[in-house]
Amino acid sequence: MENNDTLSRRTMVKLGTVGGIALLAGCPDDDDDPDDEEPEDDLEDVDIEEWEEVDEFYFEGVIEHWEGIEPEFIEGIENPPLTLIEGQEYDFRWVNGDGVEHNLEIRDEDDEVINDYVSDDVSEEGEETTLEGVEATEEMDVYICRYHEETQVGDIDVETE
Repeated sequence: MENNDTLSRRTMVKLGTVGGIALLAGCPDDDDDPDDEEPEDDLEDVDIEEWEEVDEFYFEGVIEHWEGIEPEFIEGIENPPLTLIEGQEYDFRWVNGDGVEHNLEIRDEDDEVINDYVSDDVSEEGEETTLEGVEATEEMDVYICRYHEETQVGDIDVETE
């Protein structure tokens, strides 16, 4: 009797595996589902005049990336490249999305922090902070998290009017 129970369990496992494979084979590719599509991260279609109207950026910070929330044209974009207008002031507001310690810094191409543009460290999920009064200068290259430099980094392009 014990042998039949083992055989029965083994048969059930095999049937479950075959059934699972058949089920997966019939599933559509996730890439074909329009609801699962990633937002386009190409901001080339955004007119310079739209960038000129921006004075605040709002992000969600998670280990994997900065995710754009506002302005609307960066919403859902991971590490969106930003266009700043030289001499204009900006606020960089962000919310901690994963409960891991993050900060936001503005750095030049030599990886040096510019004008002490460093936000508070935030480690509680849902907590927000703002780096206020960031004046755009040509030396600005990236906004970055000191703790996740490989993944939480976005390019900055400074335009002159």
